[in-house]
Amino acid sequence: YPELGALSTLIKRRVLLDGKIVSLDACGRPSLSRLQHRMNLHRPSATVVHRVPVAYYVFDLLRLDDRSTLGLPYRQRRELLAELDLTGGPIVLTPYFLDTDGQTMLDTAAQYGLHGVVAKRADSVYQPGRRSRWWVQTALRRTQEVVIGGWVPGTRGPAGMLGALLVGLPTDGGLRYVGQVCLGFADAARRELRDRLTVLEQPASPFTDRVPAQIARHARWVAPQLLGEVCYQRWTPHGRLAHPTWGGLRRGKHPAAVQGPVVLVAAPQSTAGVAQERTAAGEQPEAARPDRSALPGPRVQISPHFLYNALAAVSALVRTDPVRARELLMDFAGFTRYCFQSTIERTTLGDELENVERYLALEQARLEERLQVTMHVVPPLLAVALPFLSLQSVVEHAVRDGIEVLPGGGTLAIALVDAGADCLVTVAAPGPWLAEDGALQLVGDRLRLAFGDDYGLVVDAHASTVRLRVPKIRPVPQHR
Repeated sequence: YPELGALSTLIKRRVLLDGKIVSLDACGRPSLSRLQHRMNLHRPSATVVHRVPVAYYVFDLLRLDDRSTLGLPYRQRRELLAELDLTGGPIVLTPYFLDTDGQTMLDTAAQYGLHGVVAKRADSVYQPGRRSRWWVQTALRRTQEVVIGGWVPGTRGPAGMLGALLVGLPTDGGLRYVGQVCLGFADAARRELRDRLTVLEQPASPFTDRVPAQIARHARWVAPQLLGEVCYQRWTPHGRLAHPTWGGLRRGKHPAAVQGPVVLVAAPQSTAGVAQERTAAGEQPEAARPDRSALPGPRVQISPHFLYNALAAVSALVRTDPVRARELLMDFAGFTRYCFQSTIERTTLGDELENVERYLALEQARLEERLQVTMHVVPPLLAVALPFLSLQSVVEHAVRDGIEVLPGGGTLAIALVDAGADCLVTVAAPGPWLAEDGALQLVGDRLRLAFGDDYGLVVDAHASTVRLRVPKIRPVPQHR
């Protein structure tokens, strides 16, 4: 974390600090998913440091010069910490509030989408390595009324026992899926819910948007007539409930009366600190909301960053290697011509791979030995159809957010596999490119919309691999 070198210029005394390294989202909240892009990178590039900046939030002082401060009251330790005047650049001295009641702090944390509050006694000493009753961490658990739209049988216990509820929120366009609830059920509650839901079963999903295929294939749909309450930690960027727990049925209230909360999310294409409010029940962030009417069409736009880098790489070769510069210009022309075919909905693996090769040639001119490529092609599979730019999107994601951010780069491996009636396209690359999968989720949505719920995209984070499954012969989609 080279940014934290600023500490050496701010501190003129020997100190031992307690704090936390964080990366903030566009709303100014700590984001673990963003910080994962920086973890285990011993020498992050300037691009990574610029794209995912970090800060050091200091909240305690354990030693000052040659004197231990562990036995001093918390209030005094914070006074000594303030005297050091550490704040500057990426160093932040966290605020603390002595004259504000706890409920106000919790309400404020909830308003800004934070995870919770830590309360410390003002006269508490620092006790390394143990959780003291003088320090109390309160995680925020919010409640939300939801409408049950289906359920999934459990894999343990008696056959047919309820395993999870599929819940949604009413919107002007219908019932929107917001997640599955697996926790908080007593055995008696599971039996009661299963019996009541069995009576309400129907053949089709009541949700207006698509339920993930791995859940939908086992789901039993019901008429949206039962209302319940769940506890949850937060809303995810994709408009789903994070870690929901079942609180019980709500009786005597019509499902249409359910309303979602107003949550703070980053505005599309915003800079850090710029945010807008959206209603979680009615609208997801633009980057996360799948536009069903637009999914079959191209979803990738050529980024100005890529255009600049590609042309700069060609320009650098004009004098030293004009033949290669001309070849790269032809690759650039072919790549842009292919991507700008806005009326194309389907392409073939052969055409998509040809465009991917142009893209990789341009990126290798810039990244040089940091980007290695292996490709295994089965010629009969090149005629297989798939949505336009879907493979291109996965490959760009792997290079931009995976290999490029690693100091030593890595190898991108693409393979076509004959899987009987289907074709598997595997893309493997090192780096943190699977930490946030909004772009990949959109590719999966397009594949399922084109070919049905048996097809799509599987992310294997452990192997750092993405697999696209498409049929050799396109079947009639069977949408749930």
